[in-house]
This record gives sequence, C-alpha cells and structure tokens, in this order.
Amino acid sequence: MNRREFIGSVGMAGMSLPFLNAGSARSQSARAKSVIYIFLQGGLSQYDSFNVEVDQPVLGKSTIIKSNVDGIRVSHYYPTLAKQMDKILVLNGMKTNQGAHPAGIYKMLTSYNPRSTVTHPELGAWVNKCLTSPHDSLPNFVSIGNGRAGSAGFFPGQWAALPVKDPDKGINFIQPNKSVGEASFKKRLDILAAVNSGFEQDYGTKDTRSYVDTYSGALKFMGSEDIDAFELKNENPRILSLYDESDFSRGCLLAGRLAERGVRFVKVNLGGWDYHDGIYAKMPANANRLDKGLSSLLTHLSQKGLLDSTLVVVSTEFGRKPEVNPNMGRDHHPNGFTCLMAGAGVKAGQIYGSTSKDGKEAAEDVLEVNDFNASIAWRLGIDPEFEENSASGRPFLLANKGKARTELFA
Repeated sequence: MNRREFIGSVGMAGMSLPFLNAGSARSQSARAKSVIYIFLQGGLSQYDSFNVEVDQPVLGKSTIIKSNVDGIRVSHYYPTLAKQMDKILVLNGMKTNQGAHPAGIYKMLTSYNPRSTVTHPELGAWVNKCLTSPHDSLPNFVSIGNGRAGSAGFFPGQWAALPVKDPDKGINFIQPNKSVGEASFKKRLDILAAVNSGFEQDYGTKDTRSYVDTYSGALKFMGSEDIDAFELKNENPRILSLYDESDFSRGCLLAGRLAERGVRFVKVNLGGWDYHDGIYAKMPANANRLDKGLSSLLTHLSQKGLLDSTLVVVSTEFGRKPEVNPNMGRDHHPNGFTCLMAGAGVKAGQIYGSTSKDGKEAAEDVLEVNDFNASIAWRLGIDPEFEENSASGRPFLLANKGKARTELFA
C-alpha cells in the first residue's frame, strides 16, 4: 500500500482525525484530560475478581486475599492489583438491561439499546467530537487490540477510532513514498484542493465535506511529531521494564504514551471472558494478563505524574452468575456486576455499591450503564446531556439521559 492508498483507506474506514473543534460542551472545571478505557469483552466474573463480600458459595474456587487498603479484599487471581487498590475505586453495583453479548457490548459502549433504524456513536466518538481542537495533531479516539474497533455511529466517519490491532507494530504506511519528493507531493495536493473546491461549490454535501476533512486530517496526522507515541521502543527504559510482553500489556503501554501526548480517549480491548464452562481452568491466564497489565499502567501513569489527569476505566458488558453451573462455568448476569475506575480524582481505595449477599442483584448505590458513561463524560468536562442529531434529524443525548455520579470523585 502506498501513501495515496493509505489516505484513501483512512477516508473509507472513517478514521478519527483531528481538524475541527466540534464541541463547545467542555467545562472549565474538568479534572480528566484523557480517558484510558479498558474493555473486557465477554463478561468479567465479579465474584472471581473484585466483589468478594458475598456468601462463601458464590465465590466458587476463588479465595480472598487482603489488599493494601484496610477493608478492601480481592480474589487471589489478582495479587498484583491487590497492592494497588489504594489507586482504584471499585464499583460493585453496576447494572444493565442487556444480557446477550452484542447488545450488552453495544449498550455499555454507547449508552443505548440496539435499534434497527440507527447506529449510535460510542462514548469515545462523542469525546472525540466534543474535545478535538484545530491544534491537535493526533487522533483523539484510538482503539487498541481486537474487538469492537470504535464506531462513530451516525456521526461522520472522522470521529470513529483509529484502530491499532498490534501495539508493537504501530501505524503502517505513514512514511512518504521515496519516489515522490516534498515539492511534487505539495503540487499534487494543490491540484486536489482545486478540484475539491469546484466540486464542493456545485455538488458538495455533508458526506463529501466529511471525506475531504478526513483526508486533510490524515495528512496532518502523518506529519505530526507526536506520531512517535506509537513507537513503543522509544519509551524510557524504566517505564518499559514495568511491562511484560503480552499484547494487553503492550496495549496498556501504548495507551499511557498516547495519554501523555494528549489523546483524549484510548480504548484497550482484552477479550475472552465468556466462560460458560471450565472457568477455573481457562480464566486464570486472562486474569493474569489483566492483573499485570493494569497494575503496570497505574504505576506508569503514577511515575510520570499523569494519573491525576488521566481517568482509567475498566468495564465489561455484564457480569457472571453467582452460581457455578454443571459445566464448571458461570453464565451471563446483567443484574449486578463490577467495573473499576482510577485516577483523575476518583475516590480511590474505596468500594462504591454492592450486590446482595447471594450475588443475584445490585443492592446498594446501583449504577446503571447510562450513569456510568455520564460520569466519565462529566469528569472530562463534557455535559452528559450534550445533544446531536442523527442523519434523519432525530436528537440523541451523549449519555441517553444518564446522570453523572459526582460522588464517585473527590
């Protein structure tokens, strides 16, 4: 693929590229400058991780260990994070109305139930659209790893995520073709601009303008000095030594580097949590990835002085049932599950919300998905009731009437 093909593919894929400040919704009191959003696709087992204050039979084969915070205990599958719980707010009263994977993922990432008539933007696309400014040279929505890449929904394609499947390979096809000199390339761009200007005058539409803007943003991105953020080998050796070689850990490393360069929303995907059978044979490997990768990220951000301005979120589409089934697995459970937050002034070292002792229902300080996403937006300084119209002219709110839980933050 040459440079021309790369730019063309950017436009067709709807890559998130900064060129306009589309949002006036940002509050001057915003504490978080960036969000690193870790998504555990498949459904994290809350009773084998961070919600252990339930009846003993609910815990299955998990055993409880102490953390570095008095009164907070976790599953033995997370020994490294147990030493970092003073940085983490545990949300044990999460609840959703979706119990199947596609709908649950969609609801968590967009705040909306799936509809056949419209595709809603992910939270990262709303953040991208609201907070991108003309001065930004990197995309403000990046999705790392396999999984749902970061849809712009009914927004123009430039607000979708830049997908990075392999964090160690960085971004392909960003260097100019050696056969095309700078002067020659500029001349070609001038010709293209002249053609586009005439076309826009006679036939321009919202979609064609979006394509041209995406093309311009791609060029700006390719010329950015901050593109070095995607080169992990250039990180300080002291920070590099914090991480192991797993794809998830490398994704967390890249996310930290992007947050340092001011990228507003970075999603890191870690799938494989759908354990309907053999959970205690299969889950420990994934738990180890999360335990080490997230712990390394929190240390990384702390050592660089970035944790105070970076909101780290760990979410999943729903939890797992309190009963271990006959196949030694846990089935889907939307009625009470666990998410995490860290950084940006969250009330770290605490637990917010709980389930009933039998693990069947979110009981105290229940946190619906809409309110969860509203709280993230609010901490970035974005009004959760920020409204945009779909292509058909229908108005939609960023957090679908969700209300920010300001009590989660100091």
